[in-house]
Amino acid sequence: MDELTEKREGFLRKKQSRRDFLKATGISLTGAFVALTLGGATSVKTRDGKDIKVWKTPTGVIVHDPNRCVGCLRCEAMCTARNDGKVSAYLARLKVTRNMNYGVEGAGSAYQKVDGQMGNFRIVAETCRQCEKPACGNACPTGAIYADKVNGARVVNVKACIGCGSCTRACPWHLPTVDPEAEVSTKCSLCEGDPTCVKSCPTGALRYLPWAEAEKLLWGTDATSGASPDA
Repeated sequence: MDELTEKREGFLRKKQSRRDFLKATGISLTGAFVALTLGGATSVKTRDGKDIKVWKTPTGVIVHDPNRCVGCLRCEAMCTARNDGKVSAYLARLKVTRNMNYGVEGAGSAYQKVDGQMGNFRIVAETCRQCEKPACGNACPTGAIYADKVNGARVVNVKACIGCGSCTRACPWHLPTVDPEAEVSTKCSLCEGDPTCVKSCPTGALRYLPWAEAEKLLWGTDATSGASPDA
């Protein structure tokens, strides 16, 4: 098992609820409620004096169904056209191109039997999970990643971002991407609650679902979205 796969699967095994997380860190539920209603990510202290971030829960998440995907890449093009003013598969907030030929794990000895156009023709796009405890946001040294006060999406403040790539390395799926021209990180902001990629998908392979519903698909053992090792 390579390092990325081990890191990804370890991340997926974390099944703590927000309530369990708060209990484990010694934060009272009352204090957590106050922090969350302020919006964004709020720093709170545990009983032993440590600072942690409590993040606002997103209202929705983009989910991909590989059984409907035809690999047209329109989602990547429309995503970057809207957000970056240019078309770039590399910068797209959802990743299709890099998984297209040999699937998420890349080429291997049994590539004919796994995902990708060179395998079983099943194309798996990786979308931002808008994680409850986002590794990208917690790893940012300047606090440039925050939770949008309206939809809770984990968003990059380009004025605070220094383009160091810590968010990319911290994400188990390496979804945040540093723009080599602008020298700032980019990641899914949910397009203010109306995702362009979802609207542009001709087959309905992308859906924007309420966070609780999407969480079951993305993290569940019976996931069909390609977001779990069992997909």
